[in-house]
Amino acid sequence: MQEKKIKVTTTSGFENVEIIEYLEPISAHIVVGMNIFKDFFGGITDIFGGNSSTYENTLASINQSVINQLRKKAYSTGANSVVGLKIDNDEIGAKGKSMMMVTATGTAVIAKFPEKSLELEKDKKLNNISNETFEILYQRKKYIDKSLNNTLRVNGEFWSFVKKHKVGELADFVVEHFEKSALELQDFQLETLNKLKNHTIEYYTSIDYNIAVESLYKKLNSDLNLKVRNHISEIIIKSNLIDYDKILNLIENSDFLTQKNGIQICSNNKINYDSTDIHKIQKIANFIDSNFKERGEKTTKKKMLSSKEIDIWICECGKENNGFDEICSKCKNDIFGFNENDTKPKELSIVLNDKIEILGKILK
Repeated sequence: MQEKKIKVTTTSGFENVEIIEYLEPISAHIVVGMNIFKDFFGGITDIFGGNSSTYENTLASINQSVINQLRKKAYSTGANSVVGLKIDNDEIGAKGKSMMMVTATGTAVIAKFPEKSLELEKDKKLNNISNETFEILYQRKKYIDKSLNNTLRVNGEFWSFVKKHKVGELADFVVEHFEKSALELQDFQLETLNKLKNHTIEYYTSIDYNIAVESLYKKLNSDLNLKVRNHISEIIIKSNLIDYDKILNLIENSDFLTQKNGIQICSNNKINYDSTDIHKIQKIANFIDSNFKERGEKTTKKKMLSSKEIDIWICECGKENNGFDEICSKCKNDIFGFNENDTKPKELSIVLNDKIEILGKILK
């Protein structure tokens, strides 16, 4: 039996289903960065307005993740179901960092379901469809077809439909539309751009996680305008699509701007962590420690009207700076090529090693 077919219920059993054997109590844990919730309440002025769906999707994703972990535990015991599901939240802290542990508990059981009940239910769904469902499927197909022949118009009706019905097939279209619009909009149209960005974020938090990750990181790995590149990074961060495999791919890219995007994305917390993340985080930390070197050049020059030499460094933009200046007076980058507002590689390395230590103590 596949793990995803493990049936889960909060009750002590299933209607008209015999419990053959109670195997054992099981539990699953994930760790959530508390900053996710702070970001929501700090940046959303109207939590009950348009952005509330993003918040709800995040909470739903957290709960679904821990339930899926519980399904895996049940499968490993030989069970086909879990009864008595309960989800608890506990705040934990280490090194001044606050996180939340989400725990799902239940009892792994072997239940005797009516033979072929799932297949019969599936056949019934395929052979009987309401007019409302048909209209949704029809509209979905129209949007997808129009996106393929470049006739799809993006408006309020479009955003409402694709977010509500989680139309993941349009993931690449949405990011392409955002890129094109961001390039066309002028500086005085910032409000329009932010509105589009919010729609885009809400869309990507509504669709399947893997589809969203694949679409956005693929775009970020392509040749992009700097302005668009930073917007896409922000969309990934605010959509809570922190994926360590994809981040490693970014920072291993030969393009420095792509590497910088990977650093900034990695400085944010995931919605949840599991034990496999520890090794991935370690790989990223090791790469950062070994590969981010000074891009400017440290040297000396003779002081004016004196034979005494003074320390200087030459930024990659060509500007000479005093040796004690940490930021280039022209481009505002440091000798490593990072802006004063950016998370620096050394700073991220410290954060990642703290994260490894914390997760190593909590997760098996």
